[in-house]
Amino acid sequence: MGLFSKTGAVAALIYAASIGAAPSHYAGIRVAPDIKVDFQFYRVSGADVAAVMRQIARQAPAQADGHIGRASYQLSWQLQTRATPARCELDQASVTARIQVRVPNWMDKGRASAVERQKWDKLVAAMFDYESRHKDILLESVSQLGIRLAQLPVAQDCAVLQYQGWQQGQAVLEATRDRFATLAQQTDRGRKLGVIWPEGS
Repeated sequence: MGLFSKTGAVAALIYAASIGAAPSHYAGIRVAPDIKVDFQFYRVSGADVAAVMRQIARQAPAQADGHIGRASYQLSWQLQTRATPARCELDQASVTARIQVRVPNWMDKGRASAVERQKWDKLVAAMFDYESRHKDILLESVSQLGIRLAQLPVAQDCAVLQYQGWQQGQAVLEATRDRFATLAQQTDRGRKLGVIWPEGS
């Protein structure tokens, strides 16, 4: 009986101490991600895929940085903080992702043969497949960064809190770059998925 009472008393003291302790993390912080995807198309024309690809080769340096298509990704974050006598308050955290995809649009594809249209559709589908994998990685990174920012430890100084947020953001950015590099290596920059300059072009 004595042992049981002593254990209960210890548990009560620990519970009371934890109730009175200052919280180690901010409470009630929700991060609503701001994600926008922008698809852009540049016009190309030709009697068949080979002719279209020759035109793309002439336009690509200006339209897609020397490639058939181009995709760019941006990930940013912001902490809204407020200094108080007791500590730095974290009022809000935001994560922003911007995705821009630029691909060719074969304007007179309807005049080409069924075989040529199929070749083109297969190439475009492969491009979107490759870029969608990048997009999925970025969206996972948005979620991970949001969780990290919402769980930042309480700081007395707002500059310290901002720096902690910057560290978390940089860590997620680095992990994202690594995953992009792994995807490029595993797919041979999309070639294994079918992003290949057609023969005879």
